[in-house]
Order: sequence, then structure tokens, then C-alpha cells
Amino acid sequence: MKKQILLTVAALSATALTSVAVAQTPAPAAAPAPAQPQTKPGPVIAGVCVYSNEAVMANAAVSKAAAQRLQQINQQAEAELEPDAQALEKERAGLAAQQKTLTKDKFDPLAQAFMGKVKAFQDKAFIVNQELGRTEQDANVKVAQLVAPALSATYESKNCGMLVDRKAVLFANPAMDITGDVIKKLDDSKVAVDIKRVVLPEADRQKLLKAKAEQDAQQGG
Repeated sequence: MKKQILLTVAALSATALTSVAVAQTPAPAAAPAPAQPQTKPGPVIAGVCVYSNEAVMANAAVSKAAAQRLQQINQQAEAELEPDAQALEKERAGLAAQQKTLTKDKFDPLAQAFMGKVKAFQDKAFIVNQELGRTEQDANVKVAQLVAPALSATYESKNCGMLVDRKAVLFANPAMDITGDVIKKLDDSKVAVDIKRVVLPEADRQKLLKAKAEQDAQQGG
């Protein structure tokens, strides 16, 4: 039984740190679409334009800068949690050594206290994950707010009467694609976004932890 307890707390401490390293790693850029078969472009359809928001978000300078800033914030968050994770692992190793010599009545209180520390660490990591997620959402909104006017201006300057998502068509004459023009407009304007890590108020943190505890209890039940 004591061995099972130690295995459990070890797994919990490892999971708490991994949640930040994995869950908060920025999603990789969308894989490029498979190469289309060579085909001769058809005629340009007046008033119809093609656009890829994914390409803008992956290639515009402001989007790249935002992604780099998010990565920096994520790395800083991981560095904040790392000392706690190392301390937990050191204590776990010490408990594993004591397990061989202590009786159950002396060992169990130590294991229970350790599990309390693991729980506190998991809660801390959970809040960090929530803050990083909201930071990413905030960054996406700020970038989108900059893309919108650049897209509208390009739409008007190209006399577009209809804008089609590039994902929705198999073939299109490249002359109808305004994606590059939007990227150039953004880059030429040298717009930037100020991305700061979201820090939740204590009241919001407690609400999130309470909801998490209730969800965990339901799943455990």
C-alpha cells in the first residue's frame, strides 16, 4: 500500500509540470496544403478575390513577433514552476528511501503531507495554464484587430466584390489572391502588439480552482 502511495504522488507531480510544458506550447503552424497538380490558370474573375487568413497569421511580421513573445512568456512560466517541481521530486526520492525503514503508521503521515504539497503544486500549475491560455487568446485578438483594417483596405483597393477563403477552393488564378498584399500592407505599416502575461485576480483564481475541484470530484465519483 505504501508503495502505491509513492507511485501515485510521483505521477501527480510529474503530470503537473508536464501540463505546462505540453499544453502551453504554442501550436505549430498549419501544415502546408498538398501540392496541387500543375494546371494552367483560368481567367481572372472580376470582383472575386481569394484570401488565406492562416497564411497571414503565419507569415506577417506582427504575427511572428506575437508568436515569439508568447513563446517567451511560456518559457518564463515553466521556469517559475521548475524549482517547485525539482523540490517535489527530491522529497519524493527521500520518501522512497524512508519507506524501506519506516513503519506504516510513521510513513503514511509523511506521504499524506507530501500529497498535499503535490496538490498545491498542481493547483498552481493549473492557474498558470489558465493565465497562459488567456494570454494567447488576448494576443490573437490584438493581432486580428490589426489584420482586419489591412484586409478591408486591400479588399477595396483590389475592387473585390466577393472574398473567398483559399481553403474553400481547389484552384484559383494567383492574380485573384490578395493574401500577399495584406501581408505587405501589415509589414509596411510596421504595426506591433504589446503582449503581456495575463495575471488573474485572486478571486478569479479561487473560482477556477473551485470549479476544477468540483469537476475532479464528479469524474472521481
